[in-house]
Amino acid sequence: MNLYEIIHPVYKWPDDETLHVFETFAGVGAQAKSLERLNVSHVITGISEIDKDAILSYAAIHCGLNDKVDSYVFPERETMIRALQEMDVGFDFKNDRHTITEKTRPAILKKYYLANILSGNLGNISHIHAADLPEVDLLTYSFPCQDLSKAGRMKGMDKNDHTRSGLLWEIERILEEAQRLDRLPKLLLMENVPEVVGTRNRHNFMSWFYKLETLGYQSFFKIVDAADHGIPQHRERCFMISILGEYSYRFPAGRKLHIQMKDLLEEKVDIRYFQTYRSVCNFLTSHKEKEIGAQPTLDKGAMPEKMEVVRIRQNQPKNSIICINSFLKNGSRVSQTNRILDSEGIAVTLTTGYTGYYLVSDERVSEKYISSHHVEKITLEGRELGVINGRLVRRLTPLEAFRLMGFDDQDVEEMRKAGVSEVQLIRQAGNSIVVDVLEALLGQLFNKKGESWNKI
Repeated sequence: MNLYEIIHPVYKWPDDETLHVFETFAGVGAQAKSLERLNVSHVITGISEIDKDAILSYAAIHCGLNDKVDSYVFPERETMIRALQEMDVGFDFKNDRHTITEKTRPAILKKYYLANILSGNLGNISHIHAADLPEVDLLTYSFPCQDLSKAGRMKGMDKNDHTRSGLLWEIERILEEAQRLDRLPKLLLMENVPEVVGTRNRHNFMSWFYKLETLGYQSFFKIVDAADHGIPQHRERCFMISILGEYSYRFPAGRKLHIQMKDLLEEKVDIRYFQTYRSVCNFLTSHKEKEIGAQPTLDKGAMPEKMEVVRIRQNQPKNSIICINSFLKNGSRVSQTNRILDSEGIAVTLTTGYTGYYLVSDERVSEKYISSHHVEKITLEGRELGVINGRLVRRLTPLEAFRLMGFDDQDVEEMRKAGVSEVQLIRQAGNSIVVDVLEALLGQLFNKKGESWNKI
């Protein structure tokens, strides 16, 4: 115990009270999943989300969508479309158009509508006011990271710049309204990429930090790696816990990693996930103006400014991740969409690109799939790029991707039953939060350890 904790006691949620939770930027509901694992008495009073397929997944995992859709009495088709459009569910802001229209198939429209109802979705965060919110004890806000991350264009999160990451300030507006109504949540949970506290964004982050202080919150933030909390993925994220009142918070200690990436892989994988010789050649040809490199595991996904072309040899260390990365000539942007992962060790951070995660497989499926038994090297403008001897290359399956995010296999099964596509499943996994990390962080508020600790 330090001096701060003597003055400010460590916060603990009362055991006999039910926690009321509202998830903004909810995604597939990683926060809800972690509270279920912690066996905390709680109720999700609502969410804010506009991604129609994420809402579908959320309702499939947490609200029993698949068991209820056949017996639900739906309103007229036009009523459902209008209700979803008014909340901006499925709205394509890039092209300024609705994607849920009269052309949407009746069966999927009904699922979108019911998923919206079951999840208590209020839609676009910009249209929500504090007076609209149900009872809230814990407000979570994992606001978009696209304009903060290295994988994005790093536009930042300045106020009034209309960036996706600038949606943070909608949370500020809602909390200011809640203060005037004397309805401030007792707890706040923020999650975002480490760049949220980086040089480019630190002034905005500290402005937000001090704003929370004026609202009466004590806030505690830290960059946490999923690999330190039971998941074999180097995924660093910045978390901030804010507590209303004069309290302190202790971030949990990490724990030893007991599993490797290979422990999360499916035993039998459909042939469509394996990459053909032609597909690898096409990838290299399409990137002929860029440099190709290999990256070791222990770099935790950090990219050097420039990497020379290397050969991937047969004696590549087993504890490394072989990573094909694309670099623009001026070095201003790094593409994370094409990576090769080794099953021994720890995965690099999952992002949202569907075509990007290639796993070096120990099995052979067909002679037409690439390995050095069939091609010793690939030449790109005179540069020789070897392939791993005796190994095959394949994409991660959605099930494997969600396992790397701490979700259960049953969750993926429910999402598939709801009609969520493979492409969307991979994207949703990359957009989510590692459940085991949330278990550890939220567990500190309840003096509990989640199910993941029982797996050790």
